[in-house]
Amino acid sequence: MCSVVGVGVLLSVAASAVASNQGSAKIKTSGYAVNTAPVDAYAAQQKASYALAEGERNVERERRNYLQSEGRIQSTFAANNVSLASGSALDLLVNNRAYAQERMNDIRYESEIKAWEYDVAKTKAEARSVTPRQSYERDSWEETLSDPLFLIQSAQKGLSLFK
Repeated sequence: MCSVVGVGVLLSVAASAVASNQGSAKIKTSGYAVNTAPVDAYAAQQKASYALAEGERNVERERRNYLQSEGRIQSTFAANNVSLASGSALDLLVNNRAYAQERMNDIRYESEIKAWEYDVAKTKAEARSVTPRQSYERDSWEETLSDPLFLIQSAQKGLSLFK
């Protein structure tokens, strides 16, 4: 049979388990993104300016390559006594110039698109920094699920998974 002391110990263990279980009903919601949002915005701004600078460097590199290529072609034509005033030699130079210009435009466009993507990331980070966030404790899930701010933040987090 069970002793009185054994039943008392069993009841105290059960009571402490119930108390600890009630304590775990409290949940904590915090907004850590507000701390990193200004840093994220600054980093995105820096990346955008770096993307534009890299694009300009690549355009200049392409321009130098084109000018070197054009110089080689002209010197080859001159060495072979080919007139550059008209005909297929002139067509070759014009086509090379058009191709080089198209390449430079593509490089510039790609760098501007990359910079624009970083600007969008910067804007999102700035928007996150002004979104009101707070740390608080709730007594139960019932209160949390009826809180509009919690529902909106949860929906935003869920939607951010699909970006």
